[in-house]
Order: sequence, then structure tokens, then C-alpha cells
Amino acid sequence: MKKIFFLITILFYTVSFSQDLNWDKSKGFQVTFDIDNVYTSDGINWEMSVSGQAGPYGMGYGTITFKNFSSNQTQGEYSGYFWTQVEESTFRGTTSGMWKKDGKIYKTLAYDNDVVGGIINLATGDWDLVERKARFKVAPLK
Repeated sequence: MKKIFFLITILFYTVSFSQDLNWDKSKGFQVTFDIDNVYTSDGINWEMSVSGQAGPYGMGYGTITFKNFSSNQTQGEYSGYFWTQVEESTFRGTTSGMWKKDGKIYKTLAYDNDVVGGIINLATGDWDLVERKARFKVAPLK
């Protein structure tokens, strides 16, 4: 029942608001993070620390929490915090999105909020826990 409600909700929001979503692909960039550490304190939710080059945001560091929707741990939501630096400028941000397991890869879709610059980015990514890499395509919303 939860899955049906979830799918209906996603379908409703996709149809209702998809025409309003407009991102600037010309300003898009790639991000690759190393997954430095993975741990849990409850056996259900998992936290990861990541680091790597974040395109125009420079060197980035973050902490991400993966939460489970389903009992078989195939999908859920995630959120986290980032801090980056380019030269003397620092940026702080948040991320919030959904994940779905696809084989050994965790596929994600999220909104990233650049707290300092006031920019909202759309980020789609692949998390490979075996290779310890997270790769994203990121583009700002107009």
C-alpha cells in the first residue's frame, strides 16, 4: 500500500509541476566524490562522509544520511550538509533527495541548496559503495 501511495504521489507531482521545473544545462557540471567513511548508529539509517572536487564550488566535503522507505532497503530518502572552498571564498549547502537501489548502484535525485550564493541546483547521481565513488551531474535551476 505504501508503494502505491508513493507512486501516485510521485506521478502527481511529476505531472503537476514538471512544466515549472527549468534548469540551466549550459551551466551544468560534473562532480565526483570519494566516499571516505560509512557508518550507522541504528542499523537502519546510514551516514557517509564524502570529499572531492565539486565543479565551480572547488574542493567539497559533506556528510550524507541515507534513510530507508522500504523494509527490503531498496529505496529511501537522503539529506546532508556540504562545505566547499574556492580560494578564499567558502560555500555552505544542504542536499535533500531520494535514492533507489539499481543492482550495486544507488541512483539519486536531489535538490542542493547553496546557502551562501542563494542557488538551487538539481543533482542526479550514482553512488557506488564498492568503488567508494559518488558521481553527479549538477545544474542550477533558473
